[in-house]
Amino acid sequence: DNKTRDIRHSNANTPAPPKAPPVDYKARATGFLVDGKGYIVTNAHVANRLKKVIYVQNGSGVYSAVPVQIDEASDLAILKITDTAFKTISNLPYSIRKNTSDLGEAIFTLGYPRSEIVYGEGYLSAKSGNDGDSTAYQLSVSANPGNSGGPVLNKNGEIIGIITSKNLTAEGVVYAAKSKNIFKLIEELKKSDTASSNIKVPSSSLLKGLERTQQVKKLEEYVFMVLGN
Repeated sequence: DNKTRDIRHSNANTPAPPKAPPVDYKARATGFLVDGKGYIVTNAHVANRLKKVIYVQNGSGVYSAVPVQIDEASDLAILKITDTAFKTISNLPYSIRKNTSDLGEAIFTLGYPRSEIVYGEGYLSAKSGNDGDSTAYQLSVSANPGNSGGPVLNKNGEIIGIITSKNLTAEGVVYAAKSKNIFKLIEELKKSDTASSNIKVPSSSLLKGLERTQQVKKLEEYVFMVLGN
């Protein structure tokens, strides 16, 4: 609607990843691993926009990826890293929450509104999204172009949501798809693609009890810049 917009980034000067072919990248977003075999969650509007060329980048390198499942209703998509240079990660340090989070719960985010990862913090301000959308949360947090697809975590290092859009008429009002939508998306993928039947979502967080700076250090490698055009 005219009150919200996708958090997108358009910048023809975005530098091409050093290990990728010389493509003129015009869009940037965020994604994060839900399985160490290279499955990344981001937004559906990001995957749809970048269907021609998609690369994902973290501190270890730049990798080609393809969309394997898209759900317009929740604005979520799963990308699969296809690059042979990517090494499977055995354990992800965070978990993905199945249950609803509490009003007023402190949250933090990581994303790529610029060419390096950026931290943000705030709180859960409503248990529903825009116009009472029960599949989303409303957050009070700063989000800028490029934050789309970024994880929203609570103090225990549980992912509770995925940033999707921001309100244009209220400063600092951001919407995030609830993390339980990830499980639904993965089940749909498993049904449509037998090669994805072994996806295993992390069920326990190794970040609980750590100071925030330590949590962020352990998280950074699993949050990716999503590039394409």
